[in-house]
Amino acid sequence: MPKNQRKDRLIKEYIHDPYFTKEKYNDPSVCEKCGVVFHDGIFQWMKEVPSGATKMVCPACRRIEDKYEGGIVYLEGEFLQNHKDEILNLIKNVEEDETAYRPLERIIEIKEEDGKLVITTTYEHLARKIGEAVHKAYKGELNIQYPEGWKYIRVSWKRD
Repeated sequence: MPKNQRKDRLIKEYIHDPYFTKEKYNDPSVCEKCGVVFHDGIFQWMKEVPSGATKMVCPACRRIEDKYEGGIVYLEGEFLQNHKDEILNLIKNVEEDETAYRPLERIIEIKEEDGKLVITTTYEHLARKIGEAVHKAYKGELNIQYPEGWKYIRVSWKRD
């Protein structure tokens, strides 16, 4: 890098997300699958959909339909096996809290694979929140990785 070039002037490369269109959604718009409303530039839950709202399918519902996750959480260990119901309840509570604030943050799937719980989420925030909540409640080892150049997260937690 040349001596006089400022680092803060470097332009960050755009991280492509095929589930967000470059153009704005019509305002208001409502997802015909989940009912989330795009209004005033954001997705939000509303008790009443504004009249004249355009129907569409939101990015979260499209990701769920395509099983295209933005985050993945691996939980494992003997402690998990002995406290699975409690941990699953915690995960559901974290999802409810996060989805109330960020409507596009949702769990795509929870499955068991080789004694591990594998949770896929629509975006990275919910995956991180789940990992942090499990770690805060039950201690253990938490590892969070953001692969460079990707809008994606891998979270792993283990306690024996």
